[in-house]
Amino acid sequence: MKPSVNARVAVSPFLIALLIHSMQLGVSYLSMANKPIQWAGQDTWIAVLLCGLSIHVVIWMMYGILNRNETDLIQIHHQFFGKWAGGALNFSFIVYFLLGSIYQMRLFIEIIQVWVFPDIEIWSLALALLLLVYYIVAGGFRVIVGICMFSMVQHLLIFSLVFAMPFFHFNNLLPMLDHSTNHILKAAKEITFPYFGVEMLFFYYMFDKTPRKSQKWAHLGNMVTTMFYLIIILSLLLLFKPDQLSTEIWPELSNYKFVRFPFIEHIEFIGASSLIFALFPVLCLNLWASTRVMKFMFKVKQLAALPILLILIFILVCLIPDRNSIEEMKTWLSKIGFYMIYMYIPCLYVVDLVRMKVRRAV
Repeated sequence: MKPSVNARVAVSPFLIALLIHSMQLGVSYLSMANKPIQWAGQDTWIAVLLCGLSIHVVIWMMYGILNRNETDLIQIHHQFFGKWAGGALNFSFIVYFLLGSIYQMRLFIEIIQVWVFPDIEIWSLALALLLLVYYIVAGGFRVIVGICMFSMVQHLLIFSLVFAMPFFHFNNLLPMLDHSTNHILKAAKEITFPYFGVEMLFFYYMFDKTPRKSQKWAHLGNMVTTMFYLIIILSLLLLFKPDQLSTEIWPELSNYKFVRFPFIEHIEFIGASSLIFALFPVLCLNLWASTRVMKFMFKVKQLAALPILLILIFILVCLIPDRNSIEEMKTWLSKIGFYMIYMYIPCLYVVDLVRMKVRRAV
């Protein structure tokens, strides 16, 4: 049975671009340049374009699956793999979304502790954030979309790069194409992590008023993300040498040190705090999708499942002690996400094509 979606909670197709971009733009982009630059140096911007192009292909595959079946991934798993195997796959997505939420929240708290409030306790900030997340997710899908739209105000800070332009060294981009194709591809693989989140399309596809018309907007959302990351990478390369960037933990925050106002001494405090606008859409969409899967798997209301997941996230966030543990978690999430995006989705696409051809033959 296909899940029914009340027309009252459905959104216009153009908002899919906003959802795609908001989900991709988490807190993790702050350290996106570290490892890729070790592989590709001044050619890292090429890796950003290659990665963005590959995500466009993944989005095309996802729409192929969704348009042919006209339902979400929860039901697709049941139709393709049966009750038990499909249920196991759905449950794996719950785990994946929860791990992503835990990582994003713990990383944000770490940034706030380092840049703004060194003495703040993990549990106190985590509790405050999760209470706000509960309020937003309990409001429903349209409220989450509104938060995604409001989160776009963080892009205003990109204009702070104007103050850093006198310090740009365009010679840092030379020589171009100085790295091998293999090294650029390895850099592209390392830079895929900030792009993860596009798989959420599988879950809010049915909440589009005209889902078949939203594909161009999904591609636009990914294009905006690619352009945003390209600007970030180019600004970092113009400000720092590759060997300097490889030693920075959060190089994007270091950009704010070039900005000076007579009435603000440390604008990096504002830059670090503004990351909350990148955090909330990711947390809210992850928890909304997780509770939606639980609704169909365990026949419970989403509002009943939400507090359980929030408590679980709170406990696990508090159990992550330091930055080394955060980086280890990122490594595992990066591997899982890479296989999900670049292996599982293409395999699901092929299975769907074979299934459709068999049905036509019969």
